[in-house]
Amino acid sequence: MHVATIVRPLIEREIQSGCSTSLAIEGDSVATKSGHQFTFDAVIPGTEEALEDVYTEQIVDMIGGLFDGYNASVLAYGQTGSGKTYTMGMGGTHPGIAHKTFCTLFEKVEEASASSEMSVKTSFIEIYKDDIRDLLEEDGHVGASSVVIREHAKGAGVFLSGARLVDVMNCNECLDILNRGIGRRATAESSMNVRSSRSHAIFTIYVERKVEGEKARMAKLHLVDLAGSERVALNEIRGQRFKEGVQINMGLLALSNCIAALTDVHRRDWGHVPYRDSKLTRLLQDSLGGNSRTVMLACVSPADSNSDETLNTLKYANRARGIRNRVSINFEKSTDMEIKLKRQLDAAQERISQLEMLVNVLHEENVALKESGIAISSLTITPGVETRTSPRTPAATPGLTNTPLSELLLSCKRARQRAEILLSTKSPMSTPRSSFDARTTISDM
Repeated sequence: MHVATIVRPLIEREIQSGCSTSLAIEGDSVATKSGHQFTFDAVIPGTEEALEDVYTEQIVDMIGGLFDGYNASVLAYGQTGSGKTYTMGMGGTHPGIAHKTFCTLFEKVEEASASSEMSVKTSFIEIYKDDIRDLLEEDGHVGASSVVIREHAKGAGVFLSGARLVDVMNCNECLDILNRGIGRRATAESSMNVRSSRSHAIFTIYVERKVEGEKARMAKLHLVDLAGSERVALNEIRGQRFKEGVQINMGLLALSNCIAALTDVHRRDWGHVPYRDSKLTRLLQDSLGGNSRTVMLACVSPADSNSDETLNTLKYANRARGIRNRVSINFEKSTDMEIKLKRQLDAAQERISQLEMLVNVLHEENVALKESGIAISSLTITPGVETRTSPRTPAATPGLTNTPLSELLLSCKRARQRAEILLSTKSPMSTPRSSFDARTTISDM
């Protein structure tokens, strides 16, 4: 997992309160006034130019990997008011990572469409108080939802059953769907943020690429805007907001426990990872130690009034950097009918090979007879002599010893024995043995 830390500028409220900067950035390291220092894959100020650099260096390559069948995830984590939603572009008017991702994705789709068949679908859900709600419901109702988490029978991870999938053809359609879902997402005002997200939002893009003569490659990209961690006393929340804050912190605690289990050297190979402790960690199972290329964007506030929350976020991100995912290509799963047809094709090809070998054997026997100088057309069968094969060998047949005809019958028996070996009863498509009996008329051979 790659981790990039984004330090947003001081906002107007913090400036008016007389807050000062408590963080110092030096290269890929960030230091706090308390003396802690952390190194990440990237540490940047929250300017447009710096965000563009992080997107280019950390995310563009993952988007290209979708076309080769590699899953990807981008997670934004941090306290309330640290700039997660702004960075991801999943709220307000700022385009953010989401808009850039859509544009890059469909540029690559247009390039790939020349040599392959492309399909792009999207879904948008939120986890509100540990309930999954579909933000793309046609009736606009985002209350109780029938969306449930299922697991693929063949061990291909988890998926959402009941979530609406929408086909998209271009960047603008993706933006329309994103904005539709954002308008239905649970938000509220708090002392830390005018528009605080009260749920974890996951926008997923499903990409399928089919090249003629090859199995289809399938991949998904999660764009995750996690709700911010909160301190009840600091945010001054009560009533419904208090209950929401408790659920948010419980989900983030479950996420922290999974990260701790994945990075503990004593538990990494054998220890249990508590993915099932919350729906958030269950959905992000591939992103955390699974089959996905993942980037975490740790968003922090530089204000000294938020120094404790900032330090916790940096510790959280530093631990997440130790996660090692196991990435593999996702191919289209074969159906039962496809498997049955493939077996029939393999059996038919094996039968063809057997028949080709039989033809070669008979041809060799015929050539050998011709080279021995036997004129097949002039041969006659002596009356009273048994011409069909019998338990006796042709060489022991009375009246045929050391004659050209006895040699011919012996050669026929050898050919028949070879044919029987090739067309044994083990073959599922074997030919009845009686069809290879010796003929009474030599010219029929």
